[in-house]
Amino acid sequence: MKYRLLSHVTALALSASMLASCGQKRVDAIGSTVKVTNGTEIGPEEFPGVVLLYDAKIGSICTGSFITETVVLTAAHCTMGGEIDRDGDVDHELQLIEIEDNDKSKARVVATSTRIVRNPMWDFAGRNVNRYDLGVVFFEPGVAKDILPISSEPAKAGDDFVIVGYGLNTSSSSDPSSAGIKRMGQNKVSTVQEGFIQFDGKSKTTNADGTDVAAGSGDSGGPLFIEGKIAGVTSGGGWGGFGRTISLYIDLHSSTSRDFLEQFISY
Repeated sequence: MKYRLLSHVTALALSASMLASCGQKRVDAIGSTVKVTNGTEIGPEEFPGVVLLYDAKIGSICTGSFITETVVLTAAHCTMGGEIDRDGDVDHELQLIEIEDNDKSKARVVATSTRIVRNPMWDFAGRNVNRYDLGVVFFEPGVAKDILPISSEPAKAGDDFVIVGYGLNTSSSSDPSSAGIKRMGQNKVSTVQEGFIQFDGKSKTTNADGTDVAAGSGDSGGPLFIEGKIAGVTSGGGWGGFGRTISLYIDLHSSTSRDFLEQFISY
């Protein structure tokens, strides 16, 4: 099966005419329905360390998590608007934004990144869904509202987890109107292998009770929590058949993840 990346959501393209208006920027066509596939909408006070990242160059959104006072953990492909040097530094900027008025499609730019680094192995392996899909985005001190811990134990099959993100509430990206609102849901890990945490969930929202969830476009870079700590980061997904979607999260305890992340944090 060929898996797709989950970052690009054109619905959140910012209007160029609003770029200089006191930090207020217009966001086109953000819907107000519940987000994630069968997830529940949550307020900004819940999981405050999980943030919405915007790439103005390519018009895409991603999710990220503050893992230190200045470092946001996300997916490497969320930084693909820029190119890397030999050490993985990316010649690009991402913005941290907050949705201020969903009905009026307004968002506020909270901060602009000061540095971006992605695992250069992601590029070398083909810039697609692969086990190296991790990046970190730096911001000035004082931006983070919470710091989220990395799990001290690796995920395993059967573990209960919670995912949080800003992506679509359907596995299809043909209607991007549900992007940009924070939501959460629960499920169980199916397998952990070859650098990925894998599970399957509903491909579209049914009762929106937060159970049997799956990741959608815009969730890329978002956290998978096991017992309140981050064990995985959203990378890609694919059709599972019979109304199901397969979600792939980067395993933060794989050797490839640790080799990259130990440059920036201690486990």
